[in-house]
Amino acid sequence: MMPFEGQVGKKADRESRDMTNEIIRSFVIEDVTDNPEQLKWAFDLIVQGYLSLSSKPLTPWEVNEDVCNDQYHRNAIARTLVLTGCHPETGEREPMGTVRVTMGSSQTKRLGVLPLEAMNLMVPGNGWDEFRFEGFDVDQVAEGGRIAVSATCRLGISKEIGLPEIVLRALFDKGFQFAIENYGKSQYWGILPSYVIKRVESLGIRVIPAPNIFYREKENSEMFDKYDRYWRHSNPVFCKVLIPESAFRP
Repeated sequence: MMPFEGQVGKKADRESRDMTNEIIRSFVIEDVTDNPEQLKWAFDLIVQGYLSLSSKPLTPWEVNEDVCNDQYHRNAIARTLVLTGCHPETGEREPMGTVRVTMGSSQTKRLGVLPLEAMNLMVPGNGWDEFRFEGFDVDQVAEGGRIAVSATCRLGISKEIGLPEIVLRALFDKGFQFAIENYGKSQYWGILPSYVIKRVESLGIRVIPAPNIFYREKENSEMFDKYDRYWRHSNPVFCKVLIPESAFRP
């Protein structure tokens, strides 16, 4: 290799790092729950992801009703967030991903709704009232879910610089930060399949699966069968998610 070839490579690496850092600095997380236009964008992105989690021919409307327009959304217990940032090719600000955060509260029982979505789907061996793993306190919990990354992050330069992974990490970080700053939450939990756990751990996020948690098979067998590629084949588990404190520093 000629000397100038190495110099060109180093320059390209430096330019790529500069571009990545500029994109990260541009990230803004917005609560779009009460913004119909942006909420539709988020729901459409989530629906496209969930359609692939079923081996059955589902309609987008059906998935939207199952996954997006559920009791946690209708009762304003969950907030849908959209991450925007400057696209590396156009330089324009655009939506890059979405995450839903459910704000755990024992007060939701008066609405006839369990505090967390996970409580409808799973149960510890001794029941939720006795569940104290990793200091679990439902009133301190933000439950993350419905994470999806925009298809535009997976093309061209975006894919080359690893934008899907950058956006995924930002959705975890900023979803929890939103819950801390706006709702005073101190714990981040969620149902994660094995392939997502592997991905987020590779991004520097620690995930602690809770032991002795069982599916509520009788109550949810139809849902589990409908989204079988997720529930039957991806081993989703209830986890505590530990976001490094460095993620919240300016």
